[in-house]
Amino acid sequence: MTTDDSSISTQMAKDLADSLYSCEKHPLFSPKYGAPMTNKAETKAVLNALLNGIRPASANVAGYGPLLLSDIPDSAKESKVVVVGVDEAGRGSVLGPMVYGAAYWSASVEEKIPKGFNDSKQLTEQTRDKLFDQLLDHEDIGFCMRSLLPSEISRNMLRSKPYNLNEMSHDSTMLMIRKLLDAGLKVKKAFIDTVGNAYTYRRKLEGQFPGIEFVVESKADAKYASCSAASVVAKVSRDKFMSGWKFTDELQDVSRDFGSGYPSDPKCKAWFEKLQDPLFGYNDFVRFSWAPIKKKIAESDEEAAVNVLFQADLDDDENDLKQEQQGMSSFLSGSKKHKRARYFEQRTLSVVTSLSS
Repeated sequence: MTTDDSSISTQMAKDLADSLYSCEKHPLFSPKYGAPMTNKAETKAVLNALLNGIRPASANVAGYGPLLLSDIPDSAKESKVVVVGVDEAGRGSVLGPMVYGAAYWSASVEEKIPKGFNDSKQLTEQTRDKLFDQLLDHEDIGFCMRSLLPSEISRNMLRSKPYNLNEMSHDSTMLMIRKLLDAGLKVKKAFIDTVGNAYTYRRKLEGQFPGIEFVVESKADAKYASCSAASVVAKVSRDKFMSGWKFTDELQDVSRDFGSGYPSDPKCKAWFEKLQDPLFGYNDFVRFSWAPIKKKIAESDEEAAVNVLFQADLDDDENDLKQEQQGMSSFLSGSKKHKRARYFEQRTLSVVTSLSS
């Protein structure tokens, strides 16, 4: 990937890249999150900073991964019909982020779009990189990239009410489309590589964006140019994130020979078979919510992992025991722990502890 950042300093690019992460309650509440870049030089410089820089610490702990909206082509700004494609990379990986990409252009410039775009998984790395460079330099193509951090995925899937990967995928697509509309683009048609049931997904999108015609299909990235271009954005960005990943704990002895990051990859399997830390298990490059990781940690022997018993767990156990011992009479008597229902209070009803004939 070539980078011409002559008009923007490295520090400015880093600051802009950091602003593309969100620690708000929801990314839509952050005006800087997904704000379009002003020109191609800024787009390239900030993209380079994102793919090769360290993430803000707060984003790893409780925030959202970055959302980058490129500079908007003049032809797309002026167009009354903008076509968008959306695809992802890294969905089934046990390591690294899941990256969503979108590519768009005016329907009037279809003949100017490079013909080489195809399902990025069927292309060589060299071909993908070349196509991505063409996309970055093309005067009529704009793109959007949303990266879901592995820590973000884990938090969502492990919370008390799980936020599953399908929901995250759908929301990432809708967030990118919303940001394109907010930027003033008149999106009229969108090609989406489906996640889950295509019909249900399409109806969901139509409900959110009634003015857009959606084509939601399996393998859409191999059928439609905009979706193929989005596939290249997602795949190349994820590959760069993976190769340039900065471990926040700065462990120098962590091997980078992890292959593709998919559990079916022998290199990846060998990588996570070895716990990196006896207390924390793995670093934040790993999706802790994935079954192979949970299984590995659970099966680790005492020499490989430290068993930890948290005070909160002990407190919960004691509270459960006390509640069982107090029984129903405690509940009815209006103890401090359980306030009596208003019905009983108004009628001055008392607890009966014995029955007489």
